[in-house]
Amino acid sequence: MTASRPVHLFIILALMLLVMPVLSSQSDDLISDGNAFYSQGMYSEAIEAFERAIELDPSNAAPWYNKGVSLYKLGQVDEAIASYEVAIGLDPRNSDYWYNKGNALYSKNLLNEAYAAYDVAIQLDPYDVQAWMAKGNVLSDQQQYEEAIRAYDAAIQIDPDNEETWFAKGNAHYNQGNFQEAVSAYEIALQKDSKDSKAWYNKGNAQYNLDNLQDALKSYEMALTYNPKDAVAFTNKGMALADLERYEDAIDAYEDALSIDPQDLKAWTSLGQVFTTLKRYEDAVKAFQMALKLNKTDSTVWKSIGDVLMLEKRYDEALAAYEQAIALNRNDFSAWVGKGNALYGLSRSKEGLAVFEITCTMNPQYAPAWVGKGNCLSGLGRIQEADIAYEAALQLDPRNSQALAAKSRNLVTLGDPETALTSLELAISADPTNIALQGRMAEIYEKLGRYQDALDVWDSEVLNTSDPDLVRKGKATTLVRAGRESEALALYHDILVKRPNSGMLYEQYGDILALTGNREGAEDAYRKAMDIQPNLTGILLKIQALESIQKETPLSIIPIAGALCLSTAFFFRRKQH
Repeated sequence: MTASRPVHLFIILALMLLVMPVLSSQSDDLISDGNAFYSQGMYSEAIEAFERAIELDPSNAAPWYNKGVSLYKLGQVDEAIASYEVAIGLDPRNSDYWYNKGNALYSKNLLNEAYAAYDVAIQLDPYDVQAWMAKGNVLSDQQQYEEAIRAYDAAIQIDPDNEETWFAKGNAHYNQGNFQEAVSAYEIALQKDSKDSKAWYNKGNAQYNLDNLQDALKSYEMALTYNPKDAVAFTNKGMALADLERYEDAIDAYEDALSIDPQDLKAWTSLGQVFTTLKRYEDAVKAFQMALKLNKTDSTVWKSIGDVLMLEKRYDEALAAYEQAIALNRNDFSAWVGKGNALYGLSRSKEGLAVFEITCTMNPQYAPAWVGKGNCLSGLGRIQEADIAYEAALQLDPRNSQALAAKSRNLVTLGDPETALTSLELAISADPTNIALQGRMAEIYEKLGRYQDALDVWDSEVLNTSDPDLVRKGKATTLVRAGRESEALALYHDILVKRPNSGMLYEQYGDILALTGNREGAEDAYRKAMDIQPNLTGILLKIQALESIQKETPLSIIPIAGALCLSTAFFFRRKQH
């Protein structure tokens, strides 16, 4: 009986030899079926075919790998990784298996594990361009940009015509802040594929950061040529146009962006900034309010609303906006400064000083905080201390127009207008287009009785081309002080007919009437301004000041009205970036 075992074993082996080719052929057929399903996007059917192939031949790495690829397509990443690992166990020297395992790990943000998988793929196949690129992407995500660039360069040496590699290299340079190198890489990428909208867009961003605004604008327009539904490209185009002072075109670009994506927060805030620059304050507030609907916790939006309200002299509302910004971000120094300025505008200089003391302690290198502190000290009559604060601001920013103007104002208060004038002349020689400094010079000329010199300042081309409303107010003030009241009032007759819905103009007209001693006319103008813009806190304070002097003699009106006029002679604007 025992002698027959070898015969039986031989028969079994023979049968296996006959069956194995058949099973292998069936497995190959199932793999082919699975590949056909995969190519048609029928991933579930592909997985079923691969699993049947595995049942017939579990030692074959190919169906395990293909199953992993299909699972990955269905978003079943963990299962895909498990299949890749089985395939790697059966065939550890296949670089494709390691590369795709790396992709699955990368999709789970397991960067170190993905890097290790890509590295093995490269060791197995040093000429695998995709593996080198993927390794570079991992390094970029880890902010190891120099190493990432070396990986991209390795891929470029293997395939210098690969557009994706040049694009990725440009991104790495961009993230390093090497914008010129980024532009060069994007340009080579675009030589390989001139219709890559993302490359055009990123090139535009790099050019924008280099302050090459015209070139950036062209790149954004090319990006939109190939992808006209790119809302972000429209937004960035708007930013370039705004910096080029093409404000109406910028508005069109932002509105195009919002027509595509009404949730574009940057488009709403940028639109608000342009409206602010154009003094379309109501539109600016509306734009910022739309931004708040998208993100109520964005402190910068609340701060921007406060800035607009300050320009409209709606100090109470501005104060509330700044306080909201501070509640969201207590380290927002500009919001603290805004709060202090709002308190100063409300004649609450003592409270404003307390705010600026906090801000100067939080960030002693922030010049606007020292200017605000100086203003509040001046408001409290502490002129010498104010001068020290202004000097601190100027040490940080020698061209700070607000500090220079305020310092000269204090010199006038101390009875030294000649020194104030000399100081201003030096400042203007360094910054001849500064409106605030020019306006302060005109005021000093008035103090010296040099009214024609003051009028010459107001008639200068620099001022008239930059802010005609400010110039009109300043010139009218000078004319009144020179005894030429009828000429001063005539400056407003035509403009009020042309712009009857401007609360600001009626407020200015009221200031001039008050300066002439026409209290009733001034109050009527102020109330007209309030009818147009009911929330103008500054006007309300002026009306209250006029009402408080009803029992005083007419002669006392003139110095008080002069103070009202001086308090609103200037407002300062800073370019938004």
